[in-house]
Amino acid sequence: MKILIRLRVVELFTLIGPPDSEERLKRLEKEKERLEKEYEELQKKFEEGKISKEEYEKRKHDIEREFVEVMDRIVQYKAFSSSF
Repeated sequence: MKILIRLRVVELFTLIGPPDSEERLKRLEKEKERLEKEYEELQKKFEEGKISKEEYEKRKHDIEREFVEVMDRIVQYKAFSSSF
């Protein structure tokens, strides 16, 4: 009985998808793009000598950490949606 119920839930998710997953994925993609631009701007400022190496390294680390988190969530959403 549990298997049959689970299959029906899976069928339902296949039809409608998890709640607002498309919107969440779009927001994550936009956040990824924002972080990529921020990283490019940071590199440019460092190359132009507008920020110190210490500030560059700290901000670079923060951006990279946030980027990894966003990419991890994107992969999870894509894996979740493809599993149904």
